[in-house]
Amino acid sequence: MVHILIENNRIHSWSTHSQEKMIGYVKGYAFYQKELLQGELLFQTVQKAWNEMYLEQLLFDLNGQFCIILQQEKQTILITDKIRSYPLFYLVTGDDYIVTDTGDTAYTSLSDREWDKTAVLSYLSAGYMNAGYTLFSNCKITPASTYIVIDKEIAIKYYYTPISLKQLTQPDIIFKRSKQALESAFCRMLESIGNATIILPLSGGYDSRLLACLCKQFNVPNVICYTYGIKGSPEINVSQMVAQQLGYPWYYVEYTKEKWERLLKSNIFEEYMRYAGNLNTIPHLQDFLAIQELKEKQIIPEKAVVIPGHTGDVIGGSHLPQHIQRKTIVSNLYDKYFTLNILKSREKKDLINNFQLYIEKTYPVGNEQAYYQAFHLWGIQSRQTNFIINSVRLYEFQGLDWRVPLWDDAFEQVWDAIPYKLRVGSTLYNKFLFDIYFMPFGVSFHKKKENNIPSPFIQFIRNIISNEDRYYIKRLLSQVHLYSFPKDINALDIVGELLMKEKNLQKLPCIRTTKPNSMCMKALYYLSLYPESFPQ
Repeated sequence: MVHILIENNRIHSWSTHSQEKMIGYVKGYAFYQKELLQGELLFQTVQKAWNEMYLEQLLFDLNGQFCIILQQEKQTILITDKIRSYPLFYLVTGDDYIVTDTGDTAYTSLSDREWDKTAVLSYLSAGYMNAGYTLFSNCKITPASTYIVIDKEIAIKYYYTPISLKQLTQPDIIFKRSKQALESAFCRMLESIGNATIILPLSGGYDSRLLACLCKQFNVPNVICYTYGIKGSPEINVSQMVAQQLGYPWYYVEYTKEKWERLLKSNIFEEYMRYAGNLNTIPHLQDFLAIQELKEKQIIPEKAVVIPGHTGDVIGGSHLPQHIQRKTIVSNLYDKYFTLNILKSREKKDLINNFQLYIEKTYPVGNEQAYYQAFHLWGIQSRQTNFIINSVRLYEFQGLDWRVPLWDDAFEQVWDAIPYKLRVGSTLYNKFLFDIYFMPFGVSFHKKKENNIPSPFIQFIRNIISNEDRYYIKRLLSQVHLYSFPKDINALDIVGELLMKEKNLQKLPCIRTTKPNSMCMKALYYLSLYPESFPQ
């Protein structure tokens, strides 16, 4: 028997429907053939597709943010959208299954809390885990772009992977199709939110600036921009200039040690961490104080939608390595993403060996294009879904709706048709932004570090020295004042210091080095909420 325990009705409530001995639970919305589907209509569309055996094609065509549960006598189907906007947990208790939508309910429902050592090690060193894993081996979370059939056994079906057989190489064609797809995506987003005020976290980066330009292009009447951080942050000036040029109100929230200290000592901090961690990722805090303060000052209205710039540059290729081989896929991924707490040699070896098996089992191999695909797909299905997209839990927790228009299907599919080699370093993507939007709207300010492609010498050094060894070298050089670690413009390192002090966090036996920053300390703090997950 499958027990449905859904209780997360923040912002988007679950609706319940029934038809032909099937019960459906629906959350969110989707566009299908230019029609907006919600509630009963979305349920009927999906239910019909399941009965007539074209569910995979329908899900491929659905474009939106949704989560659906279909339940009939002998089967339960869990459906997530392409970015897993709303996670579901499924676990086995005796002869029964439990499906729920919060990590805490999943945790309390576990009769046997057997922690997954590999998942915990991944969490400590990367901040999140592979696709559908959680801290506990007998509890899983729905991956993006899947439907899961629970019968006598559990079958996971991927209905979409961002891989295109088409090849777009001409910049003029790429830019034309990107513009069409992006603006169609933005129109869909506007239709889905109605007259709600748009809240734009406007940084010094390009993705949020692109969204500001689109708001201007479509004459969106109610837009509020904000940025945050310590005084003197380079983000502040750029963000303010963009907002002023486009004619939008702009607010700055200063981050201080005192503000972070008040948050960490409040009851709301643990409540938020439990809500946002999903048993598989480090919760985001970056704009928590900003949203909180702007709401307290009544700058943000009751019905508002946050549109963060997640994460156009990834689609554009900013995370892709310049060179990749089959034997370096795992080392490339590990060296780039597993940079938090540095594990002891035995634990690191165990994690890499298990990671290697996961990559070989999950992703295609063959030629250089396939190796890039493996790198890119893991980044989307694990890092982007579990960590980046999950950051929107912050907005939900504070009573705000959200959208991520840069992850619209149509826009993503244009860039997936471009060979990986042309996307390395986001050079082509950035040119698209500047030529089509930034220069016409008068906001063509460059970021401080414009060139994402390292010199051959720097690349050589990176190839022969591991990320963790580079950290030790930098730390040594900093002590003799030959190297300065990047300035913490959001004052988040203060969070790390306060957590270590106030919560009495101890370094775990599996960790060689715990870096003194907020990410590492948040990982230890979150694990402390579920003590069975601590590796001994």
